[in-house]
Amino acid sequence: MKNAIACLLMATLISCSKKDSELIHEKDLGASALAVTNYYVNGATGNDANAGTSESTALKTIQKALDKTTEGAGATIYVAGGTYKERLEWAHSGASAAEPITLTNYAGGTVIIDGVGATNDSRPALIHVASKSHIRINNIRIANNIKPGAFGIHVEGTGTDVQITSCRIYNIGWTTDSTAMPNSGNNANPLILVGSTPTAYTEIYFGGNQVYACNTGYSEAMTIGGNVSNFLIENNIVHHIRNIGIDMTGHYGWTGAPDSVNFARNGNVKGNVVYNCISPVATSGGIYVDGGRWINIEGNISFNNGAGITVGCENPNNTAEGINIRSNFIYNNIDAGLLIGSNASGSKVVYSTISNNTLFKNYTKGGWGGEISLQNTDHVTFSSNIIQSASDIVVLKLLGYTTTNLAMDYDRYYTSSGSAATFDWGNDGFYTTLAGFQAGTGLDAHATYGNPSFVNNTAGALNLHLASGSACINAGDPAFVPAPGELDIDKQARKQNNRVDIGADETAL
Repeated sequence: MKNAIACLLMATLISCSKKDSELIHEKDLGASALAVTNYYVNGATGNDANAGTSESTALKTIQKALDKTTEGAGATIYVAGGTYKERLEWAHSGASAAEPITLTNYAGGTVIIDGVGATNDSRPALIHVASKSHIRINNIRIANNIKPGAFGIHVEGTGTDVQITSCRIYNIGWTTDSTAMPNSGNNANPLILVGSTPTAYTEIYFGGNQVYACNTGYSEAMTIGGNVSNFLIENNIVHHIRNIGIDMTGHYGWTGAPDSVNFARNGNVKGNVVYNCISPVATSGGIYVDGGRWINIEGNISFNNGAGITVGCENPNNTAEGINIRSNFIYNNIDAGLLIGSNASGSKVVYSTISNNTLFKNYTKGGWGGEISLQNTDHVTFSSNIIQSASDIVVLKLLGYTTTNLAMDYDRYYTSSGSAATFDWGNDGFYTTLAGFQAGTGLDAHATYGNPSFVNNTAGALNLHLASGSACINAGDPAFVPAPGELDIDKQARKQNNRVDIGADETAL
């Protein structure tokens, strides 16, 4: 239970558990009775005039293998290690979840789809998928696509059952100038899936991928947007992105989906590690829900980003709803650890819960700012979070915004002074102690102030698990009942010894 954060990072690199059976059906690709045709590609020895159905008759290009697949039939394309200078168009859908069309590497080889000097240079994506179902992209590297509007993997339209796993996607950007200041027209998307029709794209799984070193402009590293329902984003590592890391969006006209269903929904974002996602022009969240609905953000590690986790709605007169942020480690981000609320006219974050997170020394840029910042919200609940600030400022309700039906309780605060805790409630009050805040607002009646006692809180060996004897153990909301499948930061039972702990770590002590 007391693993160091370095161990968590390594576990994320090698783990892809797919435990969320309520969202993603288990797949069995190895059953011998399935009607799956194998194709082989070898860029060094293959020939596109070959049949491609054996190693000795391998094709030369991946595109030729994709074109040989049959609509509604299962196939596996095995690609020998090497660099392939191709921009690919996915040709067909598979037959079912058990008989998909799979693109994967062969015999452990390193397969790189490289945009430098690639065929079909007018195409913006290295892999483009339009309205295909039952497809798999596994253990492929997508690299070096630099052009205006560049994509690494671009899935759009409608369909079901898309899995992208164990891929590495890097050096995707709108310009080669890593210092250029973008405007809203400068975009690149390393990995994006957009539901663009009245019928949702469903059963989406992004698992065990690495996305890094991308200059995305006003776009993000990993995006799900438009009419998309039922998704799981799990155990990915996203880092060194010049904007947002992982993003679930809604209500943007460019998707083409009708606005009544134009938002990512019914999803889980679990076990991801996101760091160094920093925009040069705006505050960029490591993980961001922008107008999405009914999404769990659980067990992630977010650090050294523009902000840790953000939930908002940038489009006027809309909402982000039913967002559960729970059991995350959020630390050392430039702005707040949590930014919650909309700044658009008529928009709010509503009916959402922030529980059992550990926030540690965010707002590293200094100045006036806290661990948590609130904008327009309604019916948002905070419970059993650890909130330790590098200054004395812990929570801000920002001026000019409305926070209604706010609930807070059983949180644990600690600050640099060891005594003061500043709650800046804008026009509604200013409190420099927890007791003053409790008396003035009626919020956080059972909150406590004091050192949460981590295993190690020094920068070089940071470990935000609870130390033995921590006052946060068995001190969370006594009425807490875990949601089905809810786990702590280590994917262990969220409630042990009959009462939940405060913070992301649940001990067995």
